[in-house]
Amino acid sequence: MQKVDAHSPPETCRLITQSGLAKAALTWPDLILKSFIGGIFISMGALFDLIIAGGAIGVRANNPSLATLLSGLVFPIGFAMLTVTNVELATSNMFVMVYTLLQRRTTFYDLGRNWVVSYVGNLAGCLFFAGFLTWWTNSLSTDAEQSYAASGAASRVNQQWSVNFLRGVGCNWLVAMAVFFATAAKDGVSKIYGIWIPVTAFCVMGYQHCIANFFLVPVGMFYGADVSVGKYIYQSVIPVTLGNILGGVVFGGFVFWWLYGRDEQKAAQTGQPLSGEHENNNFPVTASGETLDAGVPRHDAESDLTRRGESRKGDEMV
Repeated sequence: MQKVDAHSPPETCRLITQSGLAKAALTWPDLILKSFIGGIFISMGALFDLIIAGGAIGVRANNPSLATLLSGLVFPIGFAMLTVTNVELATSNMFVMVYTLLQRRTTFYDLGRNWVVSYVGNLAGCLFFAGFLTWWTNSLSTDAEQSYAASGAASRVNQQWSVNFLRGVGCNWLVAMAVFFATAAKDGVSKIYGIWIPVTAFCVMGYQHCIANFFLVPVGMFYGADVSVGKYIYQSVIPVTLGNILGGVVFGGFVFWWLYGRDEQKAAQTGQPLSGEHENNNFPVTASGETLDAGVPRHDAESDLTRRGESRKGDEMV
């Protein structure tokens, strides 16, 4: 069988565990700075989206589906930068930190500290970028771009509370999949490609991401969106954040813990060994999901897998 250059699901979940442990071990200054930069990177992708889609007036008028796809294809640049630079994003932490908590490898204190700091830090980064590097730099320089930003902000807020909540659930389910795909990949290009697919999907589907909204809605308000701060908080911030939490916790952390984290040995025996080269299922399987060659001593193969895992202990995805 031809080798597939990706970690198996059990291997991937072991790396997610290492990522959660690394997040819990971050110092306060590192966690704060990484969270602030994470908000800026998400804002960069969102601004790129506003400029490209906002300027495509003819495409939006004549082929709105193509315009929506175009928007979805350019937005994930911020998530790619997050992955490559290994900074913090609150919504991905809603998956990773819950997974390690359910494994009893981290504590509620670790989860609460990470969630609160990354959420507030992301918010600060988004507002900084919206004010200093978008509004004051006049990055949205045309009437079409400014109008697009304002109408987009209004449409995000002026929805039923339940609609925004459910859109938040769907969004972070796909963000959790982006985290999983990126962690499963073994090279940089594959990680970015793995992120791009789910993030593009949630953009095209119209789902809502609370951190991206921390940039998109204030920028729209700068350019005249008919949205008050109070309405934004009640109609968008609260329901979308709660939806993101539910999506990340249930469809990310809980699902993958149930499948691969609560009993790693059993998960390894039932998981698909994507990174193995052997089709014969009679070969023994290691705890990480690797199929062992009958001619290779068990301890040598497992030692190699251990070394590979240890080399990625600080590898936090998205």
